[in-house]
Amino acid sequence: MVKLLNSWRESDAVPKGWVAANPPGAVTKAPVHNPEVLKALRAAVPGQWVKVYHEGADGSELHYFQHGSGKVANVKHKRKRA
Repeated sequence: MVKLLNSWRESDAVPKGWVAANPPGAVTKAPVHNPEVLKALRAAVPGQWVKVYHEGADGSELHYFQHGSGKVANVKHKRKRA
């Protein structure tokens, strides 16, 4: 199931007070390689989807899928390993 949001900021997965890092390269976008995931995303909203890795100021990351319209899905918060 794909849960669509207007922004990663709307997700319950993002800790309260999480701040995005500002340096260049803090956001990385990559193609969606998993065909089953891509099929589910396109069933929810047809079109172009990318996987986004968004760094936080605290060293953690958000991982989510973003549609060309700006909608996002499946936001996850991950701590980087030391």
